Amino acid sequence: MASSVPSSSSEANYSSSDSDVESSTTNYAQSDAHSIDDTPYHRDGELTGQDGTDMEIADGKVQSEDTVLITATGGKAPYSIFSLAPTGSGSAKREAPFALRITPATSLPREYLDKYLFRGLPTYLSPVDHEIHILISTLSGTGLAPEFFDEVLLRLLKAVGLEDKSYNVVRTNSADSVKEFAQSVLLARANEAKKQTVLMLSGDGGMVDTINGLLETKSRSYTKPILSQLPLGTGNALFHSLHRSSTTLSIYIQGLLTLLHGTPQPLPIFRTTFSPGSRLITNEGQTATPLTNNTLYGAVVASYGLHATLVADSDTVEYRKHGDERFKLVAKELLSPEDGGPPHAYQATVLLTEGGKEQEVKRKEHGYVLATLVSNLEKTFTISPHSTPLDGQIRVVHFGATTGEQTMQIMRGAYDSGSHIGMEWEDGREKVGYNTVDKLRIKFLEEGEGWKWRRCCVDGLIVGVEQGGFMEIENVEGGAEAVDVVFDKY
Repeated sequence: MASSVPSSSSEANYSSSDSDVESSTTNYAQSDAHSIDDTPYHRDGELTGQDGTDMEIADGKVQSEDTVLITATGGKAPYSIFSLAPTGSGSAKREAPFALRITPATSLPREYLDKYLFRGLPTYLSPVDHEIHILISTLSGTGLAPEFFDEVLLRLLKAVGLEDKSYNVVRTNSADSVKEFAQSVLLARANEAKKQTVLMLSGDGGMVDTINGLLETKSRSYTKPILSQLPLGTGNALFHSLHRSSTTLSIYIQGLLTLLHGTPQPLPIFRTTFSPGSRLITNEGQTATPLTNNTLYGAVVASYGLHATLVADSDTVEYRKHGDERFKLVAKELLSPEDGGPPHAYQATVLLTEGGKEQEVKRKEHGYVLATLVSNLEKTFTISPHSTPLDGQIRVVHFGATTGEQTMQIMRGAYDSGSHIGMEWEDGREKVGYNTVDKLRIKFLEEGEGWKWRRCCVDGLIVGVEQGGFMEIENVEGGAEAVDVVFDKY
């Protein structure tokens, strides 16, 4: 119902998704509009004063590459330049390394204005055409989403004519919130054919919780919500993959540029089906909840082996304080066990279906089995180099049980533009497999009542599978997607 939609004057609080496993550690700070004696000009990529000297704004120069948008304000200085510029650090008090700056300007080159001058809201940001929600996942990554909204996004939205009464703000506060919001607000309105846009200040976990909340009871009149991601998780795999070709250095500036200038496109998703008895594991492994229809949906990755164990073991309050460094800390523990032995060899039968033909991977011991719809799990970690944005192809990366050093060689290859694909050992008995598939099925051979070595990852969500159980991943057919995502082509 419309009355259930929270208003910005009385912000709704939902639980914060603890499945948000990807986000940068960059902070933001707000700087009020400055009263500057020398109104800046644009020259050689920098804003300069009337006397030709570089304009000093806080701790650095205003660069073209830091620009988010320009608004026409009229008056003596007819333009206002909104930018996110690096700030100094090192004080005892935590200082945000980026600050929103608003700089007045007079004469600006045509090409600069053509690129950044605000000329109107895209349809999906028009409150006349769409109900607009801003979802702030407070626990994503290192917890920077609230600060980013309060110090940066709120002021930018006002600058483009979106006052706070134009949208609904939802701040999450515990582990089920994003899915609850998707079910109680987004799904209800989508089933009434209402157009909605969600600005998601989160990581990939916020996306997967939203998708799973929306796919439970779709009606025939279901109208896909439009999601625009502002990357505030730890790895931000979906965002980095969608913007793989971008030359913009800051993912936060890129997120804002995409929000203002992108185009909604259907977001491909996959369906992951588990054997009966499988459980969603939350609360640092203390809570196990049955899965609805034994199914989860994802848009990024489904994995078993090292990747799944790594995500599961690092998803704690203590590890999250380290941002994406938490993965490296846990990887060291998994690849160099305290007993001095090799990393765990995961026991399973792996079946790949390609072109309607099923084939079994010729090994029973595995180190890594990962199915993905995206190219990058982090900005520089290219797990699937052949993947292109929104191509809808499931690709599987897999290799057998290895030593810790061999695994590190593979990971270094992924950080080297995906050069791990096809990597072979000197004995010729093992190499990194890479397949485009219609379906992946894993039959678990690990014994024991506990599911430590039978944990799977779906976009950061962790599932424990019973002994003798299975996991199956396949595409959701085109046209049945849950959402559109705002995307920039390069």
